[in-house]
Amino acid sequence: MVRILLLHTNESYAETLAHYVSAEYPSYDVDVVSRVPVPERLRALLAREYDLIQTDELIANGMLATGASAVFDVPLVVTIRGWADYTNAHGQYGWLKNTTIQTRTRLALHQASEVIFISGTTSEMFRKQYPVSQYSVIGRPVDTDRYGAGQTSDRETFDLLTVTNLRYEEKYDGVLTVLCALRPLFKEHPALRYRVAGGGQYLTALREYLSDYEYADCVTALGFVDAVEDEFASADAFVYVSFLDAYPTVVLEAQAAGLPVIGGDAVGVPDVVGEAGDISPPTSDGVRETIEHLLTDDDHRESLASQSRRKMTTYNEERAADHVDVWERVLDT
Repeated sequence: MVRILLLHTNESYAETLAHYVSAEYPSYDVDVVSRVPVPERLRALLAREYDLIQTDELIANGMLATGASAVFDVPLVVTIRGWADYTNAHGQYGWLKNTTIQTRTRLALHQASEVIFISGTTSEMFRKQYPVSQYSVIGRPVDTDRYGAGQTSDRETFDLLTVTNLRYEEKYDGVLTVLCALRPLFKEHPALRYRVAGGGQYLTALREYLSDYEYADCVTALGFVDAVEDEFASADAFVYVSFLDAYPTVVLEAQAAGLPVIGGDAVGVPDVVGEAGDISPPTSDGVRETIEHLLTDDDHRESLASQSRRKMTTYNEERAADHVDVWERVLDT
């Protein structure tokens, strides 16, 4: 039995990965330790002998994993889910904190046997600042059962949906891009509606923007939605424009719900859309043309929906196999 510890900050990533690995690979025993107090994480590290440790961030859990890997002589695999924190991409940290993050990151990378990047864009941006010799690009698994089982609602409108995190200006700008694109389409398609789900500091700015938006009666700013799977289930299509994301899992959630997907061609969005969706220039004109094609071509819309369903049917099994390939390669060296 191969014993793996996933010392992850993102619990959903770890739990879903552990579930599919356990189902597909009976010789693997996978434990998950996530958002628990540090003493409990230490006890978990000491409670069993592991053959390999994987961590998904290098600042807090990463230091525990790095130390355990060195002390117990256990291989370490690190997963990089985004580059902004490690590179101070937005100038959000002062000199001292940024230096601390860079030091911890380099220590973890020095100890790691292999690095997993969640997307090609993440790999490219991260490796501009940090040397990485052995790495793979592997998308993260998502809870497809949850997002494919929402409650639908009866309506006579065509509902376009965006799910985002309005804590970030770059994501808010993406929503504004979509709203600009929709102006002529609302006029031409009276049944068209747009819903935005997501909370954060820019939710207030979005609602203020909509107070002067000429088609505000066609738009709903929902704020944070706990049962977001129901929003996916009651939508006809999903559009996502962002100028920040490394690998936006909301796109995968929309695909798991069987929605036709439009993604803006910026940062890591195309990486996650893949071939199961339309990639649009991240401009109001580009998004407008792509949405209009979706609205007016039933066959194309159904083709995109079929691509989403087909992709997500085996998506998690494929991601589990990719992770196991990395673990086996590391354990064989």
